[in-house]
Amino acid sequence: MMERIILDVDSAGDDILAVLFAAVSPSVKLEGVTTCTGAAGPIEQVTNVVLNTLTLAGREDIPVAKGAWRPIVGNSKEDMQAPVHFEKRLVARFGERLKKFNPPAPTPTHPVLDKHAADFIIDTVMASPGEITLVATGPMTNLAMAFLQEPRLAANVKRMCLLGGNFVTPGNITPLSEYNIWADAEAARVVLNQGVETILVPLDVCEDNRAAASMLTRDDLADLLDAAPAHPVRDMMQDRFPIYIDIWREFFDLVGFPMDDIITVALAFDPTLCTMTEPLFCDIVLDGRLARGQTVAYRGRQLLPGGGPKTTRICTDIDGRRFMKLFKETIALYGTAA
Repeated sequence: MMERIILDVDSAGDDILAVLFAAVSPSVKLEGVTTCTGAAGPIEQVTNVVLNTLTLAGREDIPVAKGAWRPIVGNSKEDMQAPVHFEKRLVARFGERLKKFNPPAPTPTHPVLDKHAADFIIDTVMASPGEITLVATGPMTNLAMAFLQEPRLAANVKRMCLLGGNFVTPGNITPLSEYNIWADAEAARVVLNQGVETILVPLDVCEDNRAAASMLTRDDLADLLDAAPAHPVRDMMQDRFPIYIDIWREFFDLVGFPMDDIITVALAFDPTLCTMTEPLFCDIVLDGRLARGQTVAYRGRQLLPGGGPKTTRICTDIDGRRFMKLFKETIALYGTAA
């Protein structure tokens, strides 16, 4: 049976692959893509990237709803621009090759919906109670706005698959915090406190060399070149993703390009890809510059009162080889479908 999902993205590199993966997977019915400001820059760029990616996939039938242009509260303006400054540091190292990394999106050939992402989420879920899984791979602003706007939403969402947080692996924005949660910590806290059945995908299972088998390498691109018939999607990946692999290898000391967002989508229909904790309560630190955005799992017995709904399962390990095989076989469907 196909898993019906809404995919909420901020259009970084792996979001592009997640949209392509979800749009062609025989296990997914992609009800729509919603966009949120995040690592890829302003909301217009984020949204145009999604529209162009769906055109590349031949799936202009999938609706796209533009969402939050800023976080609910956010951090200092200077800190929020950290991804932009990161790109400037990369220019010095990679030069001309960086043109393939997050390039400005050309004007799309088809329009967005005349509806805010939060309203699209509410309307779609409420029209099919208990059938829609929310998959968020960027900051959780749109989801939080939807939950705050419609009190009945939480009871009608099937489940959530969320990319965010870190428990064993060091954070990628501060030593304690992962970018998606940190970028809108208040939103993440709202979302994780809803009592909705949730799978949380932390950096531990995607941006850590212990999960090396789940990362995209040049070998995987070569496999796709061999296995997949010629198709614009395959050609774009061969053209665009070598630089992503090199950045994550040279700058972040990872074996390849981490597939965070695609893993999060895949768990919506195959949760056996990851080992997870029992359902527990996960909260977010909101104060302090260093700790802001830290994900905190309630695993023991504490004397001070606190806590919340025990509905979040945290991924602790991944079957990387099986995941990567699934990814390559799914992307290869583009050529065969044509």
